[in-house]
Amino acid sequence: MSHGRIRVLLLWLTDLASVYLCWIVSVWGYWAVGLGHYEHGFEFYLNLWPVGLTFTALNAVFRLYHGNALYPAAPVSPVEELRRLVASAMFTHLGVIALLALSRQTTEDYSRAVIVISGVLTAVLAQPVRNLARTMMNRLGVGQIPVVLAGGGAVAEHVIGALANDDHTGFRVVQVFEHDLREVVPHARRLGVKILVACQDVRILRAQIEEFTSWFTFIEYMPTAEAFPVLGAQPVVFDGVGGLEMVNQRRMKAMRLGKSVLDLVLSLVAFFCFLPLFIVIPVLIKLTSRGPVFYRATRLGKGGRSIRVWKFRSMYADADKRLAGMLAADPTLKAEFDANFKLADDPRVTPFGRFLRKTSLDEIPQLFNVFSGEMALIGPRPIVQREVSYYGKAYSTFSSVKPGITGLWQTSGRSDTNYARRVALDSYYVLNWSPWLDIWILLRTIGAVLFMRGAR
Repeated sequence: MSHGRIRVLLLWLTDLASVYLCWIVSVWGYWAVGLGHYEHGFEFYLNLWPVGLTFTALNAVFRLYHGNALYPAAPVSPVEELRRLVASAMFTHLGVIALLALSRQTTEDYSRAVIVISGVLTAVLAQPVRNLARTMMNRLGVGQIPVVLAGGGAVAEHVIGALANDDHTGFRVVQVFEHDLREVVPHARRLGVKILVACQDVRILRAQIEEFTSWFTFIEYMPTAEAFPVLGAQPVVFDGVGGLEMVNQRRMKAMRLGKSVLDLVLSLVAFFCFLPLFIVIPVLIKLTSRGPVFYRATRLGKGGRSIRVWKFRSMYADADKRLAGMLAADPTLKAEFDANFKLADDPRVTPFGRFLRKTSLDEIPQLFNVFSGEMALIGPRPIVQREVSYYGKAYSTFSSVKPGITGLWQTSGRSDTNYARRVALDSYYVLNWSPWLDIWILLRTIGAVLFMRGAR
């Protein structure tokens, strides 16, 4: 069995496990809290076993498996995968409800609440369970699809590095051809590799396309390593001329209004969830260091306008004085601060402040900035004036939206990424914004905060 088919099989089994696990948890949980008083026992729900096959069949229709001729070689983006998994879970469980209604089953037989809860759990957990399975496949070297790469330069280096660390794609580069491009097809034939990743200028690719298509089943063309509006893009053809239609959702009034409403609703929910922390954290700040509870930092908002960002104070009251003294005394620290505008081991931060930063709890008060309309819940992180130069031409794109409390950078390593990567992620977010991208980032933020990944 090929590596691609193994990957399809494992993802299919993972999806089956997800939906059945959610059914078991829903039924058991409903009865555990004393709500399930039905004539039939737990085993009666086993009659609905086709729900798993329905879910995986819909996933196949939505092209959520990849790796052989029956499916695309490369997976859809994680954001698009989330959207399709949610749709698949909804259609599957709505289908169950419709089937029960048509077969005149009553609530004495099956609980509609159990079905709804199972649908919600499946929609939320299907992708994280897939991610866990993909991580295990990558670590064990199972289901890794071999590809050859043609091309060189910055784009090829970026793609090679990205594929080496990407559990989602599942590609394993077995050979790179930077110069001897005539050897690509013969060598791929000997290896039995049917997927080509082409990191070439379009003129070079066009000159070799007939040779490539004589062997490769799939050709992944990667012309640039820069941010590009690809989410939501679809192929278009005008009288035989092929291209892409790119959707700029941030320019659509209805979508912008929807984002504002979503930000406000989620921020209100977050505020009431965090309300106890607005009492406990100020007390602990006062007990562990002198100074005010809150700190307001000047940052750049939408359109380059200055805004005052709320934070719980995590530094000593004389932090600026301490910083000036340290940088004057230590050139190494000054170089680090000039490069990143932060220090890995910052002595200005209080012991309790380190905990706040590690858990990102110091940023909770920025919900007030969302309520005032200065920030969004999700978006690029606000920057200071001296950071504008790092964005260069990308700053106009970056500043066209409100900064956010959390964003793509925070969920992609945060302090573990360099500034060039941060700029690339911010640009990618703005160019590819969609409600599903925001939901995906929000779910990743929860994991990043719980496991304290990348924060300092």
